Amino acid sequence: MNTSTSASVREAQQAFLGLLAQPLVTPATNRVLHRHVLRHQRQITEHARRAGYRIQRVGRAVRLIRVPIAGTVTAPPRPADAPGRRLLSLVCCLAACCEEISGTVTLQRLSDMVRDLTSAPGVTVTGYDPEQKPQRRLLRDAAALLARWGVLRRRTSDEKMLYDWTEDGAGPGAGYEVDRDALLLLTSPDVLAAAVQPQDTDAEQIAATRTVRQLRALLETPAVMYADLDEQDADALRKARGLRTADLAQMTGGTVEARAEGLVLVLPDDPDRSPAVADWPRARAADWVALLMADLAGRHGTRTASGTVVLTDRQVDEVVEDLIGWRGEYMSKDQKTVPGTVRADAETILTELGLLHVSPDQSWTLSPAAGRYRDPDITLIDPSETTR
Repeated sequence: MNTSTSASVREAQQAFLGLLAQPLVTPATNRVLHRHVLRHQRQITEHARRAGYRIQRVGRAVRLIRVPIAGTVTAPPRPADAPGRRLLSLVCCLAACCEEISGTVTLQRLSDMVRDLTSAPGVTVTGYDPEQKPQRRLLRDAAALLARWGVLRRRTSDEKMLYDWTEDGAGPGAGYEVDRDALLLLTSPDVLAAAVQPQDTDAEQIAATRTVRQLRALLETPAVMYADLDEQDADALRKARGLRTADLAQMTGGTVEARAEGLVLVLPDDPDRSPAVADWPRARAADWVALLMADLAGRHGTRTASGTVVLTDRQVDEVVEDLIGWRGEYMSKDQKTVPGTVRADAETILTELGLLHVSPDQSWTLSPAAGRYRDPDITLIDPSETTR
């Protein structure tokens, strides 16, 4: 394989990963990714097919569709900043209203349309009242989400005009243009039907889709633990480890790290960081607190046969106290002065990374994958400070 071919293969792999992280792309939302997706559409479509995805293109908009497999979809850890149900319901209403728009439209006009839609007979969505400031803020955020996904394109740049509408209900708010290609992909009836009406499955279909489900899990979740699978799926994944490693190397350029507890896909380091790679830990207090909490909790908790580490609520508090006593002088002001901040920072970040599960009784269960971050090497301001 010559240098130009290698570069082309890597570019196609990065474009595939980019679509996983940003499933709906247009020239306005990500010009570089859009160009690479079109350039390598044939190869990306093949990668998608192997994992049970579907690539759909309308005009200049492209979408990677996560078709449910055996009636289910893989569920990655929920991001801490994921939109809530009310915001998502307004996004859906706003998208429905965009179907009636040709040309440009103001946020005030969209607000009126959403109000009329949610007050119509038979509509089960809670009514939207533009006279309430919190409701206007939610609609502003819904429009921002549609803009991020490429359905709306902002045509005005006056932030004060948007602020006046949001806070005081005055003026037009902002001007938008509807990208009808992106809108059609977002509201595709067949995709919505597959999501809300999954097909019934049987044992034969579950067995037939095992390879695709293995690839999905390795691509979409931080790690695949044998203990989280049923006995047949776990045994099949152990036997097919080499095949899945080869598949994912071809699709992503990454490697599969095998441990006794399970498998994890490790994506290659790249100067242009892949959007599918979590940017962690970063040089901020919350990140290194989470890193050290994972390390200390892994040492002080009770290790189970499956490789997880369990700590009671009280044990977690003791680890927090230990960390504050050890590294408190390097923490942020809130971490030093506001009770519960250290624990909350660690729980938010580690949960989002898929390394931690917090039970209703506030006990912790650390994933075996957290062991990859043992003995973190953190440079201290004072070089004479001892390590722990």
